[in-house]
Amino acid sequence: MSFALDVKEELSRVNVDNYNERFAVLEAILKNGFEYNLLGLGKIKLIYSSRSNTLTRYVIKLLTSFHKVPYELYQRQIMRFDKPILFFVELSEGTDVFVEEFNLLNDSQARKKEILSNEIEKACYLRGTFIAKGSVNDPDTSNYHLEFNLNNDNEAVFIQTILNSYNYNARITKRRDNYVVYVKEIEAICDILRIIGAKETVFNLEDKIITRGLKSQTKRQINFDIANQSKTNEAAKNELRYIRYLEYYYPLEKLDPKLLLLMKVRKENPEASLNELCQILLERYDEKVTKSGLNHRFRKLKEIAIDYQKRRQD
Repeated sequence: MSFALDVKEELSRVNVDNYNERFAVLEAILKNGFEYNLLGLGKIKLIYSSRSNTLTRYVIKLLTSFHKVPYELYQRQIMRFDKPILFFVELSEGTDVFVEEFNLLNDSQARKKEILSNEIEKACYLRGTFIAKGSVNDPDTSNYHLEFNLNNDNEAVFIQTILNSYNYNARITKRRDNYVVYVKEIEAICDILRIIGAKETVFNLEDKIITRGLKSQTKRQINFDIANQSKTNEAAKNELRYIRYLEYYYPLEKLDPKLLLLMKVRKENPEASLNELCQILLERYDEKVTKSGLNHRFRKLKEIAIDYQKRRQD
């Protein structure tokens, strides 16, 4: 079962006892999740299909909570390995009551304004639309994407209007014969799922986002530490090379005692960083020196070694 289907099944468990809330949810499902077939003589067959038995039962419960019309429930096996059983709800008799009551054949601007003016109905309509035609990427991927795949441009614009009433920057694109309303910002996706009632999903989503963020931060810190250690090791290797040269060729009695001490400490601690050398000098030799001061001393050792090497070659 896909992550998006899990979200839809969670939404089907949201309590909707209030008549207006149930009306808005079913209205969105009827308009976006049902197929309409003309039977002649003004009769219309309504057909709903889903991969989820839970969602199918939920839709039946909603339908029968308004009108006790006869329906046919059946299933069909799709002959493809990646497709499971499809469940169908088919209404052939008494559908005119739904067509009229829910304005299924008309684009009522007055009804849209009514929904937009009521925060609860707006959320319920969005929930029903998600159950019918919504999708959201699994949080295990980093490609965050929530969309509504609709076959009606007016409905697409209306869903975009609802989403943008929350300032979520929803956009519309054409995909084959459908209109896709989508949001990519993870904060907006979490907010939308929270608004439509998928609280458990939001909790798990945010938990995975935090976990992924911590892992990424830890990985970056480890890479940073490795890079720093590599730089430290390379610098120490060069410093030790100059120190060995001076010990072998240069008259050490001519060196500043502070430089001699630095040579000794570096040889004893070949992998230590400058900060660690500062700490060692302070704790063991009561020599207080800054990182900048150590850098200066190492540069001085390098200059002496290079200068003395040139003089010897001349």
